[in-house]
Amino acid sequence: MAISLKYAIMCDEVRREDNGKLLILGVYNDVMISPAFPFNLPGLTFFMKLDCDRPGSWSVRMRLEHLESGEKLFEALGALEFQKPGPGLNPIRLPPIQFRSPGVYNFVMEPEGQQPILYEFTVAMNLRQSPSAGVPGIIR
Repeated sequence: MAISLKYAIMCDEVRREDNGKLLILGVYNDVMISPAFPFNLPGLTFFMKLDCDRPGSWSVRMRLEHLESGEKLFEALGALEFQKPGPGLNPIRLPPIQFRSPGVYNFVMEPEGQQPILYEFTVAMNLRQSPSAGVPGIIR
């Protein structure tokens, strides 16, 4: 396999500072909480570290889908290019997305001739009844 995923971070945005460092904003812990459905997200970024065993260029299909219903919220074509073997960082910024229902979602990247690269996350309804109740994954 030529291209493999080392890690991915789901966040609101990735910016490059003047000194070349990356600033990752609004990191999600594989769970996105919404107070109601449908809800609109102005942007979503998948910051992926990919590894490739050879130089080359690949066309790539991407989609964001709700697993239970099969609904596709986003589809696009793109390209991946590696100048040399080894790791590469790839932030993929999606346009505004509307989530119509809670559940499990997949961001899928399919480089031509390769196995799909999947990032699975959950969108959940905030069922918190009182201000003292905790949100999963948040330490107070």
